Amino acid sequence: MKTQDGRLYVIAGASRSGKTAWTVRQVKGARRVFAWDPEAQWCELPGWRKVTTRAALLAAAQAPGPQRIAYVAGGALAAEFDFWAGCVMYAGRYVEPLEAIAEELADVTTPAKAPGNWGILIRRGLKRGITLRCISQRWSEADKTAVGNASDFVIFRQSSGDDVRYLARKTRVEEGEINGLAPLQYVHMDALTGNISRGKLTFSRR
Repeated sequence: MKTQDGRLYVIAGASRSGKTAWTVRQVKGARRVFAWDPEAQWCELPGWRKVTTRAALLAAAQAPGPQRIAYVAGGALAAEFDFWAGCVMYAGRYVEPLEAIAEELADVTTPAKAPGNWGILIRRGLKRGITLRCISQRWSEADKTAVGNASDFVIFRQSSGDDVRYLARKTRVEEGEINGLAPLQYVHMDALTGNISRGKLTFSRR
């Protein structure tokens, strides 16, 4: 079955800078979404189902149709993340295209080559129609494979000069522009076209 290629978003920013809020808006209309949810925040959103066991996650991966699955795992997080990535690859390749959200990547990967099932998902998932939204506070501590394969960089306020310099080296966004970001402001660079846009998250008052 021919599918449209997915995209890989590298989303960077300090704590409470707007990364997750931006991502929530981006997947609002998505039909199928699987989230790696180590802080149990996606599972609290309306319409999402919390999954805490491998058996339940695998069953969800094998099921077609619309769903929003947040995997909240305990124990050895690196091993659970590897299992989650394998399930996402299976679901996207053999069931239906989907979007996947990987939170706090620096906790489960390193700056080395992406490990195991996560590496397979990054390298092979996009051509299977899987879109990946990869989130980390510090990309200098997360895997380089995601950065190297990114189609989009979304940069929020950074917590240190080292993070600013790292992202400036990996993208076409200048250090001065990254340094000038206020909370909830971001720069979006399309790595496939080189186009750069800017935005700010706003929240309606109720």
